[in-house]
Amino acid sequence: MKKLRKSLFFLAVFSFTPLLAVSQSTNSGPAATTHSRSRGASIEGRVLDPEGLVVTGARVTLLLGLTPVDERETNADGHYSFEKLSGGSYRLTANSPGFSALSTALEIQAGESRIIDLMLKISTAEERVVVSASLGGALAPQVGSSVSLVTGQDIQDRDAESVYQLLQGLPSVEVAQTGRRGALTTVFIRGGNSNYNQVLIDGVQLNLFGGDFDFSSIGTYGVDRVEVLRGPQSALYGSNAVAGVVNIVSERGEGRPHFSFLVEGGSLYTRRFGTGGSGLTSGFSWAYNLSRLDTDGAVPNDRYWNQSSYLSLGYSRSPKRQFTFHFFGDASKAGSPGPYGSDPDHLFTGIDTVSRYNQNLFAYRAAYTEQFTDRLRQVFSVSVAPNRNYFVSPFGDSFLQSLRVVVHTHGELTISPRDVFVYGFEFDREQIKDTFITNVANQPFDLPRSGYGYFAENRWSPTHRWSLTTGLRVDNFRTDAVPPDSFGSRPAFPEASVVKVSPRVSTAFLLRDPSNSEAVGATRLHSSLGTGIREPNGFELAFTNNPKLKPEQSISFDGGIEQRLFSDRATFDITYFYNRYNDQIVVLGGSLTHLSTFTSDNLANSRAQGIESTLRLRPYRPLEVSMQYTWLDSEILALDHSSTVSAPFEVGQPLLRRPRESGSFNVTWRRHRLTLNTNAYIRGQVFDLEPNLGAFACTLGLPCFFNAKGYILANAGFSYQLPGGVEMHGQLNNLLNQQYEAAFGFPALRLNFLAGLRFQIPSRH
Repeated sequence: MKKLRKSLFFLAVFSFTPLLAVSQSTNSGPAATTHSRSRGASIEGRVLDPEGLVVTGARVTLLLGLTPVDERETNADGHYSFEKLSGGSYRLTANSPGFSALSTALEIQAGESRIIDLMLKISTAEERVVVSASLGGALAPQVGSSVSLVTGQDIQDRDAESVYQLLQGLPSVEVAQTGRRGALTTVFIRGGNSNYNQVLIDGVQLNLFGGDFDFSSIGTYGVDRVEVLRGPQSALYGSNAVAGVVNIVSERGEGRPHFSFLVEGGSLYTRRFGTGGSGLTSGFSWAYNLSRLDTDGAVPNDRYWNQSSYLSLGYSRSPKRQFTFHFFGDASKAGSPGPYGSDPDHLFTGIDTVSRYNQNLFAYRAAYTEQFTDRLRQVFSVSVAPNRNYFVSPFGDSFLQSLRVVVHTHGELTISPRDVFVYGFEFDREQIKDTFITNVANQPFDLPRSGYGYFAENRWSPTHRWSLTTGLRVDNFRTDAVPPDSFGSRPAFPEASVVKVSPRVSTAFLLRDPSNSEAVGATRLHSSLGTGIREPNGFELAFTNNPKLKPEQSISFDGGIEQRLFSDRATFDITYFYNRYNDQIVVLGGSLTHLSTFTSDNLANSRAQGIESTLRLRPYRPLEVSMQYTWLDSEILALDHSSTVSAPFEVGQPLLRRPRESGSFNVTWRRHRLTLNTNAYIRGQVFDLEPNLGAFACTLGLPCFFNAKGYILANAGFSYQLPGGVEMHGQLNNLLNQQYEAAFGFPALRLNFLAGLRFQIPSRH
């Protein structure tokens, strides 16, 4: 309770700051401020395609200076509107799949109504707001960090059922899955470990205690977009954002009420069902999506089911005051037949018909936004993320429970139309309880940790060519006292506290801004420099005799150039990055029969550098093409004050499951009611462990390291719009019928298919 009172005190301080600003503004501000509040301004218009036809479902974003204020989706008449606005300097952007509109700047006075039609053009570059790259969000061209955006249209074109399928093939992103649907799925970004990624759904931090996250159960039904921010972002998010951020954003309520339904079936008795709806009426927005997936699997004990739900509620009679609530729930159960593929040490004894895995993951977030003055907006939010896992195995059952509660507030102060300062405070309380983390009575106990984060960011764009973002976060992590274990190898640890400072700077500069009709278009330089930290997980804290275990940390730099060609119908980007990981936790000693004999320390180091390149083409309206290639050079470095590393690893070895070369392409062709799509991911060989015992095989005198073969995963699909809002679609996965392993020893699915129908009520076509 004492810690909770402290956190509420800090929250009150930050909450009181804007009230002082309001009081000062009310007493000394101009009369125009009060006048704008009483009357309100409005902006409305239509979004038109290059032929002058209205565009339904286009995204129109309104920004006040550099700060995103609101977003609308055009209706069946291509119309959008923003009402009850304060006077000021605004900017409008519009996007639709394969099209974008140049940002339109305007000054609007109190009580004024403006009609502005936005003309789209064919473009491979989007002017969308990226919410994960900056506090409060920023337009993609002004973001200096490397970010990839997967839109809802991309999800539908590929008919992807899981989020990890969307991540596979993005620059510098590697997905490793130990089996098929429902199997443990980890993600590596720019050579970082799989627990180096901050994962969010609608702003809720989902990582387990210490950063781990399994992507296997996160479906796409109800997802509006996925943002992948590469590079350390601890200045924004604190612990866990060491290598990157994966931000999943669900659909929100727009327009008149409409509903959707999905029915699919396919190989291995796979069934998928979904229903959803959304709308916006009198300032109240709502959206829900429910889905269920079942499959019998390819081998015994490979059955899997998953059911998930997204709910988004909002209320706002004006952009000055907004309330939102988000819920995500997912329950799944998967069999675990184990590694029955590559078996170089001949240790495989048969498919595991007993082991299975249950997961229940939930996320809740309530947020309130208040525009206190024309220059100051304050955001308050509370999020809760409980995660419960249960494991059944031949060696006994086990469980893992985690809980994360985050109280967050930040203020956005518009110093000028080209300068925004953001400040804030965050309290993070996380805890874990696990079968194997026990006290002196050999009973599981709650292992908690608190984080107090103070942060600030400044976004400055002195000209339309240059934007600069600087940020700093100070985190104070406090781990509660840890009791001794029953084996006597872990003494009682007192409460520990550590303070970490995480700076970040990113910049984007428009080197060349020619006419849109020129063959060689705009040239944009972008670069970022930052640090990342990760607090120890439960096992690293519980199975050690080291009470001074520190966070792992990284420092990273990237720089690149983006070149637009042929009136923005082609965009090429090439980026170099360098990551250095320090104070990595190394496990020393230990045995499989006595887990408590493991010890750990901050001694390990590694690095990863590489080049990522992307090419996006829109040669003519019906055709979209995107390609990427990543070259990665990773290396295990020596332990501190040593010329070696902990056994059985060696200095100079590449990092596990991170390919030196990888690439992908995605091609979509639309013609009237027909859409065709083909995509592929190409991965080179990777350095991996023996699949049955891992590194422990070396302790038995057996080889434990192997070069796993590369593979090509190709897919193809179609969709066709029938009358009455009905769409039929089909997808062939692993089109080449390759026998491949995303993780060494765990076979992936061979050629398989899904086909079904989508319904829209009312029809949008």
